[in-house]
Amino acid sequence: MMKSQDLFFPAACVAAIVLSVLSQTARMGLTPWANGLIGLGHAHELLFGFVLALICGYTLGKLPAVRMGLMLLTWLSARIAYLIWPGSIGAEVLNIIFALWVVRYIAPRYLVAKKWRNKVIAPLLVALFLFPLGWFLLTQFHWPIEPQTLMHSLIILFIMLMSFIAGRMLAPAFAGELQSQNYILKARVQPRIEAALLVIPPIASLLLFHPATQKLSAFSLLALAGLLGIRMLRWQFWRCWQRSDLMGLTMGYVWLICGCLLLAYDLTRGTYHPAFIHVITIGAIGTLSAMVILKYLMPKRHFPASVFYPSLLLIIVAVVTRLWADYSGARNNWLSVAVTTWSLSYLLILFHWIRVRK
Repeated sequence: MMKSQDLFFPAACVAAIVLSVLSQTARMGLTPWANGLIGLGHAHELLFGFVLALICGYTLGKLPAVRMGLMLLTWLSARIAYLIWPGSIGAEVLNIIFALWVVRYIAPRYLVAKKWRNKVIAPLLVALFLFPLGWFLLTQFHWPIEPQTLMHSLIILFIMLMSFIAGRMLAPAFAGELQSQNYILKARVQPRIEAALLVIPPIASLLLFHPATQKLSAFSLLALAGLLGIRMLRWQFWRCWQRSDLMGLTMGYVWLICGCLLLAYDLTRGTYHPAFIHVITIGAIGTLSAMVILKYLMPKRHFPASVFYPSLLLIIVAVVTRLWADYSGARNNWLSVAVTTWSLSYLLILFHWIRVRK
């Protein structure tokens, strides 16, 4: 048997580095054979390649090594196929096969849960892994849906999953740390807020698909940001400033809140700012994935700040420079800085992975 973390976490790190670097070098004209990674191709591969690999690592659990290896091979084949033949039927079919194969093992594990808040994660994962099929129908059969709308819908569901996973990690960790300080944290899981965080995103995601209801989706995202902020404040995170791992996960929560606010702004104004989406994809997904992988590598209570803070700071620089790139006169230069810092962050994680495994 093999743990999915031991295979898909390092694969996701490699994908984060390679896909982002190739996307930028193609944009600069240095690797024209990777032009498929420019624009929506960049979003396609980072979401369907990098992010789905992260979800596999976190949720797939233990499987026979041969089966796990074949899943990884299918995932890798889909990445290579899209790089060589971007938008081709073969590349999209490989994506769909991988997604449906994986979710067939993931979803049943959450369906057996007793509480509905845990059980609802199963349909969420099914929805996330059906997006490659939706993308295929959109590009090959010309569904009357804008690709940006589909990506926004997917990102909102990622927000839902990230808030659930991070919340389940942070609530007991804050409670345990504060208890060691002789302080009892009353607001732990906060079931009512967690229930709202599981109900609002699917509604906001569906409201996106019609222009007349997109402003309602924006208001839903504003409510979501408010609930995330209230939940974080009730954890009294400032009392745990000495725990670098908790501060890292909290920073991921902050990026989620900022991303919801910026996405809501775009929806209310009817505009589209690619940099705003990167607050969620680089900031929230990058920070939370880095913290989750590092915590898996070192499953002890206290972690050295030298392990967490370099990756965290590099991701912060990547977010800021990506935002600045769209509003400066030297866009490619700032994009290169963002890609470099993002890639260095995951390179550090891979270094720690190799070091710990040795």
